[in-house]
Amino acid sequence: MIISLWTEFRHLILKGNAKDLLKNIEGHKKTFHEIHRARSVNGVPVPPDQLEDMADRFNFVVSSSELHLLKMEFLELKYRLLSLLVLAESKLKSWIIKYGRRESVELLLQNYISVIENSKFFEQYEVTYQILKRAAEVYAKANGSVEEVENVMKFMNETTAQWRNLSVEVRSVRSMLEEVIANWDRYSSTVAGLQAWLEDAEKMLNQPEPSKKDFFRHLPHWIQQHTAMNDAGNFLIETCDEAISRDLKQQLLLLNGRWRELFMQVKQYARADELDKMQKEYLDGVASLTAFVDESNRKFSAPVEVSFLDVKMFVQDLENIKQKLPAMEAQYKTVTRTAQLVTKEVSQEEVHEILATLTRIKEQISKVKEYSCALLYESQHLLSPLEELEKQITNFYESLEKVNEIISIQDPEKQPTILLKQKAQDLVAYQENCKKALSLIERNSQSILQCVASSEALQHFHQSTFQKKVTQVQITFQNMIRKAGEWRKNIEANSRLMKKFEESRAELEKVIQIANCCLKEKGNPEELLRKHSEFFNQLDQRVLNAFLKACDELTDILPEQEQHSLQEAVRKLHRQWKDKIPCAANHGVSS
Repeated sequence: MIISLWTEFRHLILKGNAKDLLKNIEGHKKTFHEIHRARSVNGVPVPPDQLEDMADRFNFVVSSSELHLLKMEFLELKYRLLSLLVLAESKLKSWIIKYGRRESVELLLQNYISVIENSKFFEQYEVTYQILKRAAEVYAKANGSVEEVENVMKFMNETTAQWRNLSVEVRSVRSMLEEVIANWDRYSSTVAGLQAWLEDAEKMLNQPEPSKKDFFRHLPHWIQQHTAMNDAGNFLIETCDEAISRDLKQQLLLLNGRWRELFMQVKQYARADELDKMQKEYLDGVASLTAFVDESNRKFSAPVEVSFLDVKMFVQDLENIKQKLPAMEAQYKTVTRTAQLVTKEVSQEEVHEILATLTRIKEQISKVKEYSCALLYESQHLLSPLEELEKQITNFYESLEKVNEIISIQDPEKQPTILLKQKAQDLVAYQENCKKALSLIERNSQSILQCVASSEALQHFHQSTFQKKVTQVQITFQNMIRKAGEWRKNIEANSRLMKKFEESRAELEKVIQIANCCLKEKGNPEELLRKHSEFFNQLDQRVLNAFLKACDELTDILPEQEQHSLQEAVRKLHRQWKDKIPCAANHGVSS
């Protein structure tokens, strides 16, 4: 089908100017109209019948030009796609062949990469196919001919099926070429190595037994190399051309003959090497299990401070040991199986030693399992009260910090009275918080210490740091109580001075008020004189002196911003005393 279509495409190329002609139909139409109107060409008259015939033919070309253009577009894309299919088929035939030596296969691979991958062949085909598919749909729809539509659809379906099969084969070419190259590399390297080893091995046959045993210690490795050589060689025999296959068969025949002859004399050494491997696996397994047991026992007995973080870390270590136990038990079973194989090849004395070692390790693993579970349970039981204790200690020191902020105020006597009163109330609240926290700390710490002391499993838990921590909280609390008491006494003393001042001021104001009333009072002079004389005779200068003394004492403790208003109030009262008391006394006498 492709050859016949390709012939059709060549004919189409010979008519390549038809597409350009149809695309420029408007220009030709204008030229024809000028000829038809002039009824002559370059002044040469055109017969009417010939002119009408030309008009009919031109109208037919114009009316069918769009369909012709769609058909040409479809055919052009059709043969562009066919050219890609032809290229893929022809290249595939050159790649799917009986192969030669490695160098020629490498060239084929490079050619494949150049044609398919570097030129993006599959992407190019897919783009062309999609454009053709759209062009085919448009052409089939415009044509309207059932036969032509069927031909277009038949071509598209056949091309799709052909590409589906062809693309799979083309895509598989690279992996096949790479596999052939890999087998050439494997075959060449194993043949070279095996030939060199055979030369040395054949010479070793006449050497003393210890030398032979040492040389053939790695015989299992060469058994693997021999197998790899034959696998690669047989693959190449199947995929390479007849001449190369014949050479490969001959080479393998010679090498396998030498191998069989040698192997029959040295095969017992492969078993010796296998025993060495088993012994090494056994010893490695025993070492791994012993290390696990020793590390676990070290964790079990290492000193642990009684604190939340230390116990939490200890619990994490125990959980890690518990998680490793299933793997260690599985490894013990593997070591046991290996030991059973080893005991078949060694002396009775070594058998007894192996069995004793396995028994000891089994007992140790059982003890680790049992002890880790008991330790983990009791340690986890401590975590919650220890965490709670840490919170209580934190709460204590947070409240203590608030207390220290209050009692460390510089010059409390200079602070506003209202602020000091609030601070005193806050101090009581924070002290109560400290007291409650201390009570909880003492109770919980006793519970924790009793729990540790009563447990045989937790004898390696150290309590001294824990006890010091609790004792430090107690000492800190006592110091705080003492300092807070001193601060409160100081504040209370200041309060007494303020109270004394207020009382003396009230007394003074009362006296002044009475004196003022005396000045305003009217009535019987004799009665007033008697009454006023009685009042002023009882009046004592000490009322004023007590007020002034209380004022001086209060001024010493008041903040500077409050001293001015106090002094102003004192001056006012003092002035009233001087003005009212003598005046009132004289008034009473004069009355």
